[in-house]
Amino acid sequence: MAIRDTDAADAGVANSAAAKDRPAPSSIFSALAAPPYRRFWLGSLASVGATQLLIIGQGVLVFDLSQSEFLLGLAGAVTGIATIVVTLFGGVVADRVNKRGLLILTSLIVAALLFLLGSIDSADVVEVWHVVVIASLIGIVTGFDYPARLSIFPLLIGQRSQMMSAVALNSILWQGTRIVMPAFGGFAIAFIGTYSVFYAGSAGFFTMFLVLLTINLDEGERSPARNVLRQLAGGFQYIGANRLFAVLIPFTYFNHFFGLSYLQLIPVFSDDYGRQDDQALGFLLMSAGIGAVLGTIMTGKLRASFPAGRVILVCSGITSLVVLTFAVWTHFGPDPIGLANPMISPMFFGSALLIMIAAVFNSIFLVASMTILQLRVPPELRGRVMGIHSMTFSFIAVGGLFAGGLAQLVNASFAVGLSAVVLLATVLFVTGTQPVVRRLQSE
Repeated sequence: MAIRDTDAADAGVANSAAAKDRPAPSSIFSALAAPPYRRFWLGSLASVGATQLLIIGQGVLVFDLSQSEFLLGLAGAVTGIATIVVTLFGGVVADRVNKRGLLILTSLIVAALLFLLGSIDSADVVEVWHVVVIASLIGIVTGFDYPARLSIFPLLIGQRSQMMSAVALNSILWQGTRIVMPAFGGFAIAFIGTYSVFYAGSAGFFTMFLVLLTINLDEGERSPARNVLRQLAGGFQYIGANRLFAVLIPFTYFNHFFGLSYLQLIPVFSDDYGRQDDQALGFLLMSAGIGAVLGTIMTGKLRASFPAGRVILVCSGITSLVVLTFAVWTHFGPDPIGLANPMISPMFFGSALLIMIAAVFNSIFLVASMTILQLRVPPELRGRVMGIHSMTFSFIAVGGLFAGGLAQLVNASFAVGLSAVVLLATVLFVTGTQPVVRRLQSE
């Protein structure tokens, strides 16, 4: 496929779209009207919930076995690193093979790995290296799963106008389960054991496997089986030749690396609120999840009322300012009032409110920007391009590693504040130098 510079075309689209042509608000649930997408979304509800259970159970199990913060971080890091490395090639594979068949295979493999982990845990023979190895294997499989998942759901909807709904519903999957599953997982671990969440996670991915078997999908022409590295280079070449993609994808990386790194440090802040740090941690994480869901619901109306470029830039800018405010707020530490229960203090609820507001605007940014990319990426390059974009989510953990290093050297509030300042500078730079984003109209 010939790759051409599309800057002029993007500018033409941006300039020619008038306010009267902006899309009317549509229901956030409109994509569920398409039966294939509805089944896919419900199956994904089970598998994404299972992923959240894995994160919870893996952390608890490793720390119970080792009492080591380093090994706890290692178990999470190997999954993220494996996913980043494999995702690049996973995008090529998603363009070359049947996406539905690939997701069937990845769902079944992860279900089997989680069942294996649950079995050795329930038999009380599990060791830390078992968890690390299985986490690494799941990370490798996820590297193939993510690009296929992001590139298949646009094929499941009936109309182009349902794209924003499909992207928003996909976001709700992740954010909604992030609210519910920690409570469910904590209850199951406390009363049954960590093996229970691994078995439940296995059941979730097996449910996704069964749902995929019921979906018939015409995926059209697939990318020919050429050299893998050459095809991967083709994806990067398209992004480099298309100014909007070349700016928006790295901008999304920066947004998550610097704008969401504070989430990795929430356990540090929750510990400042006294002996109820476990409850504080759960409440602060829940605040982030609630904010993300609210932001996702608001996205449709905002994109219908304002140009997409303005929504993307303003929301990322507000996110950085709110996170900076959170850093300043937490710098003063717990309330000096001396309350018996620090969780009822104004300082604690102020922290939770700021986290929720930041999550609202970051969610709007993510859904709006991903919708634009999904609408504009050529179908034959969708797996590669969206696979490269999907590394966005792994940059949260990498950003947490950066912020954690700064927190170790100075303190957590300084690390979060500096990250917010860098993100704000990035927003101002993109706003001032990249008119292809600034003039971007809603579609």
